[in-house]
Amino acid sequence: MQLRFKYGRTEQVADVADERVIGQIRMPSREGVGDVAVALDQALSSPIGPALADVIKPGDHVALMTVDFTRPNPSQMLWPLAERIESLGASYQIVIGLGNHRPMTDAELDDFIGSHDVLQPDSRGEQWRLGRTSFGTPIEVAPFMQQFDRKVVCGFIEPSYIAGFSGGRKMILPGVSSYESITHNHFLTLTEGRKLGVLDENPVHRDMTEAALAVGVDFICDAVVNPDDSWARIVCGDLVEAHRAGAMLSREIYEHHVQQKADIVICTSGGWPYDVDMVQAKKTLVPALECVREGGCVILLGECEDGWGCATPWPELLESEEPGALIAEMRRRLGEGDVAWHWAPCSTGLLFSSVVHDLGAQLIVVSQLAAELEATFADSAPDLATALAMAEEQLGADASIIGLHDGRRVICRGT
Repeated sequence: MQLRFKYGRTEQVADVADERVIGQIRMPSREGVGDVAVALDQALSSPIGPALADVIKPGDHVALMTVDFTRPNPSQMLWPLAERIESLGASYQIVIGLGNHRPMTDAELDDFIGSHDVLQPDSRGEQWRLGRTSFGTPIEVAPFMQQFDRKVVCGFIEPSYIAGFSGGRKMILPGVSSYESITHNHFLTLTEGRKLGVLDENPVHRDMTEAALAVGVDFICDAVVNPDDSWARIVCGDLVEAHRAGAMLSREIYEHHVQQKADIVICTSGGWPYDVDMVQAKKTLVPALECVREGGCVILLGECEDGWGCATPWPELLESEEPGALIAEMRRRLGEGDVAWHWAPCSTGLLFSSVVHDLGAQLIVVSQLAAELEATFADSAPDLATALAMAEEQLGADASIIGLHDGRRVICRGT
């Protein structure tokens, strides 16, 4: 059998015996919306919560907030929504919710949404400060957000290993928030309740929602994304209720029950742009952890042409022989409100540690980061065939395999 996985703009391929492959996880898509314009009109006509005309008034200046190129292209919703805003007598300005991602270039913006007349926040610059959430996260957003009378979100809902699901409130935190806000929010991944595909009692989701409500989000228009990047449904209306409706449909689409764990799991986030850097590529490790047995091996495929993404992860965690002690220290300091900002973004280190130190599994990364990974507890390989040979040295030539395709979205539930 030939195994093929998306990798950057190309593929990684390996030949293995058929009987070794106990599963290839590819989530089937629901029937997508046939005509986006029609589906958008229907969603706007039947909002879950207030209608757009209820919140946008003549003379309003509206922040029309949308995603960067690490997400699907929003243009088919974005521009009709802009026209609706103008038809209500208001003006708009497109805002890209970057979070800690790098700014998009004019050329990238023109290719992505057809315009570079946008605002992009600087998470390290001056901020508009509005207090703190009940979790202690500073509510700090780009100062240009103060100039808008209304805020409208245009994005996507898909599973998120940190927030349960993307979309809605994430356009504020992390979208236009400060580095400190994003860091503190992401440190809540260390607390109980954070889980892929879960909203209820998820502290990261609740924290994001509190921040979004404080800044004010008047209307959302989010598409629920299918595995093939088509749109299963468009939901419009209230920040909380419309988002929840979309998230529940997303959970139905992506939930997968693992019947048997494998010796080796080969996982990918789905190629470019979903593996443009390790911030994106590492997301596939979350479902992979539910698919590999203790003492097995995870092979992570992610080209990472932009490197680590946003900043180098905390090297002490990635290089430590006892990261558990460091993670315990992070939890202690988080509880005391004394977070060390140089630790962030640490999520790559946390996931790498979950594979190697929590499960006792080998982690082999196929990427452009071989030099950077040399000092870490992860192994590196130039291609999938070499990575498989390395795994087989430890686990045997007949080791069982699960292939996890487009794993950034799959909600795997263990046996």
